[in-house]
Amino acid sequence: MIYRLYQTVSALAGLTAWPYFYWHLKSRGRGESFLPRLGLKLPPSPLSPGSPRVWVHGVSVGEILSAIPLVKELKALLPQAAFIISTGTETGQEVARRHFLPLGAGVCYFPLDFPWAVARYLDHLRPDLYISLDSEIWPNFLVQAHRRSVRLALANARLSDKTFRIYLKFSKYIIGLIEYFEVITCGSSQDYDRLRQLGVSPAKLHFIGNLKVDRLLTGVDADAGHTLREALNLKSEPVFLAASTHPGEDEAVLKAYQTLRAPYPALLLILAPRHPERAPDLGRLVQSHGLASQLWSRVKSGAETRLAPVVIIDTIGDLFSLYGVADVVFVGGSLVSHGGQNILEAAAWGRAPIFGPHIHNFRWAQAILEEAGAGFMVKDAPTLAAVARCLLDDPQLRGGLGAQAQASLIRHQGAACRQAEVIVKMWCGGGG
Repeated sequence: MIYRLYQTVSALAGLTAWPYFYWHLKSRGRGESFLPRLGLKLPPSPLSPGSPRVWVHGVSVGEILSAIPLVKELKALLPQAAFIISTGTETGQEVARRHFLPLGAGVCYFPLDFPWAVARYLDHLRPDLYISLDSEIWPNFLVQAHRRSVRLALANARLSDKTFRIYLKFSKYIIGLIEYFEVITCGSSQDYDRLRQLGVSPAKLHFIGNLKVDRLLTGVDADAGHTLREALNLKSEPVFLAASTHPGEDEAVLKAYQTLRAPYPALLLILAPRHPERAPDLGRLVQSHGLASQLWSRVKSGAETRLAPVVIIDTIGDLFSLYGVADVVFVGGSLVSHGGQNILEAAAWGRAPIFGPHIHNFRWAQAILEEAGAGFMVKDAPTLAAVARCLLDDPQLRGGLGAQAQASLIRHQGAACRQAEVIVKMWCGGGG
């Protein structure tokens, strides 16, 4: 009865809310995903020959990047398989196309959870095995996939504080959906415990390392850091990287930066918004603070030599390597109530990250750093400036904390291999 109610409500939402979805995309300079996500434009067919047909879904950039080592391990274990990679965002789609099309996988958008959109995609793609990453649990999709005998796995499962509270409140309705997954690999011991509290069968649950951490360690490339330093025209200048910032944080970052310029006049600020389409707005904001800025795309291409004190990142896919040139790192989404971004990206490069108090989507990452004694929580521009100044003043402290942060990730190495083995064992009939 509950599912039928959800089915009715979601169908009505699909019929009435599409203008808002269209406006939402267009207001952010997007729109390509509008027809595909409504199920009105299907991916090209056939996507890829082979058996089994394995559909891997990650909502955005972080999930897609963590899927790369998992898919490679699955391809090694299932060499005849055909892979379909889907995303829920257009930024994630760009990254998926860059990394997975060369591997021969099909790349497409994931349908919104409207009954007709889900049915059209499932009938068109005909997956044998579906793997959802993180916390993508959609009732219409799971029910319809189950009815079509699609085998279901949830990889790197994550439950934020807010999601866990909601699921716990409605656990008697949620548990039936979660139990459609035959295997669930958890992103942290905290997520494992939360799923146990919800009543998920222990036989289905596995905590064998975190994909996002595994991916980070394999992605570190010291040579890329040297190349970026040359592109940025860096000699001995210190670098302050503000990564994945959201509206409302950039002002605090700029205030902290101006404070730091008094003792460190050559300090370079790299301002990397979570959504690169915000770059023009950030350029105007930087100018209002009396500072000059340049766009990274112009500097990277060689069209301009970096001379300005502020560089604004307006590309996708470069941020991770930019951690390698930074001396001090602030990770955004955390001074505003967004929930944070992945603070472990800095740790992978041996940088102890600074972040705000709104980190509830990455409690698991915070716990890893706290255990290692690395990472700093700040509340505003003055505290951000104070911590950054402390790290800039003491290179030995900065290096030691960075090394501790990086070492805390080692236990998660090989997570992609272990998770792939569990999923393939399920597919081959061995259970979890």
